[in-house]
Amino acid sequence: MRRGHACVLCGAEALERVRARSVHAPLEPRHFAVTDYAYGTTLDLFRCRGCGLLQCDDAGGVLKHYEQLEDDAYEAGREQRRLQMRYLLTRLRPYAARGALLDIGAASGILVEEACRLGYDARGIEPGRAFQAAAAQRGLRVTLGTLPHADLTGPFDVVTLVDVIEHVEDPVDLLRNATRLLRPGGVGLLVTPDVHSLAARLMGRRWWHYRPAHITYFDRQTARRLVHTCGLSLVSAFRPTWVFPLDYLWERATSYLPARLRFRLPRRGAAIGVPLNLRDSLALIVRRPLTS
Repeated sequence: MRRGHACVLCGAEALERVRARSVHAPLEPRHFAVTDYAYGTTLDLFRCRGCGLLQCDDAGGVLKHYEQLEDDAYEAGREQRRLQMRYLLTRLRPYAARGALLDIGAASGILVEEACRLGYDARGIEPGRAFQAAAAQRGLRVTLGTLPHADLTGPFDVVTLVDVIEHVEDPVDLLRNATRLLRPGGVGLLVTPDVHSLAARLMGRRWWHYRPAHITYFDRQTARRLVHTCGLSLVSAFRPTWVFPLDYLWERATSYLPARLRFRLPRRGAAIGVPLNLRDSLALIVRRPLTS
């Protein structure tokens, strides 16, 4: 039992270490790349005996790494990522078909760009200087920084956080700041890996979402607790489908094999988009109440 360190979700000082740190070098921006595939590599992980949240409490301030991050491989999969974002927005549209949208952790603005195509008045916020610059080069409204931000006062009809809350050291603070930007009755979309999914349990310590960049690991119960803690109501939940370039999937799948058995795919067809749903991510559509 680790005393004196409180759970980031429920505040209980009852953290039990369940996994020892396997990142032994000092953390650097490269550890936080979106396309990193050092699967199974984590910091010390603790489980809260109060609410069950799996979390790291010794990351030592990760924001500086995201600010400096450069991830050239991310843009190579832009078309496939665009299809992913269109899928998510299509699932969101029955609850908020139009209006002002803010994407939090927008990277190079792929969701922002796709939301604009679908008729939203969309913009984003992103701490990474290289990502934000890439969005600006495309003429996308992505603000450099984090919440709260003086240039983003809302209200917004929609906020989205796609694979973001697991990367921050205080997900409650982030979601509360996002909620303040939502108009009463506004809708939010959260997507995050599910640490208690069947895939996570089958893969064990080598699950692909065990990575240095992931600070908190949610499941259905803790994700719902996060939502309710921040004053939001859960409207819908689903398991999202992702689209990956074939070579991206191949490279990561073969990383589990001995080096002598790995080989690269022929260039022809390597960028084909492959839809995949391993049911190990959660997508929650939430709403801010009309009255608080």
